Amino acid sequence: MDLKRLRYFCTVVEQGSISQASRLLNMAQPPLSKRLQELEEELSVPLFLRNGRRIEPTEAGYFLYKKACAILREVEDTKRETLLLANRETKLLRIGLTHLFQSYFKPLVLEIHKKNPLAEIGVSVSDSSHIEFLLSNGLIDIALIQKPYRSEGFDCTAFDPIKLVAVINRQLMPEPPTEPMSFLEVGRLPLVLLKRANGSGTYESILDHLRKGGVQPDVAMHISQPGVIIDWLNSGLAAAAFLPASEVEAVRPEQCHVVELYSAPQIFFPAVVKMASASYMTELMDIVEKGYPFIAPPDAR
Repeated sequence: MDLKRLRYFCTVVEQGSISQASRLLNMAQPPLSKRLQELEEELSVPLFLRNGRRIEPTEAGYFLYKKACAILREVEDTKRETLLLANRETKLLRIGLTHLFQSYFKPLVLEIHKKNPLAEIGVSVSDSSHIEFLLSNGLIDIALIQKPYRSEGFDCTAFDPIKLVAVINRQLMPEPPTEPMSFLEVGRLPLVLLKRANGSGTYESILDHLRKGGVQPDVAMHISQPGVIIDWLNSGLAAAAFLPASEVEAVRPEQCHVVELYSAPQIFFPAVVKMASASYMTELMDIVEKGYPFIAPPDAR
């Protein structure tokens, strides 16, 4: 029972199909199927139930998956600790940060740097779907992203949801509203919505809530970065957007109204995410466990 087979096995369990796992592992399906067959023959037990293109672990398979995750986590810990021992002066912390929560997570990354001045911190900034890809392929150690819709293969530490606000260009609404507007009322305006590059996310969730409320949304544009949406609205794009309050408060666009909403769904769920087979980054989790997000800036505590 070698480590490579265990990694292949865990990836297939997490992806739910050999074809998806093979793409993620960058290998052909026949050799991947062969490795799984060899593992089943070695243990003399079936590890999967085949149901068309989907495969699910048997009871024995799920037991092996949990054990394999623990083994692979130990291997990664050992590798990391060995590298740190070999080069005590430089510690590399690889973090993925979504555009969606750049302002929300900025104090956390800065606090990591403050508490680990000798560490080299690599931050990859992209949309949540690409950050999930980097995490799955071992190119980063931890992800600061929207909580994944599919939890298979991930461990998440979730924070409280971030309030949803509307940003409305003044061409649509010359005067600011005197009281909060309803989510559905704003949804009837021309919209610019956030949308991740791949998979389902906040875009689909917002559309679903609007349609369930009887509104057929007019989506003029979708963009992957809150900062770009705010900039374009502030530059004269006659539309409205639903955005996380944390990102809007950091900018406060002058040519737009930032509007509080009532009857608004919870859409934005920031989370610290890692692979199930990996260990948490202690430099980050020590800060989280002591009370992140900060009530006040770190220097004022």
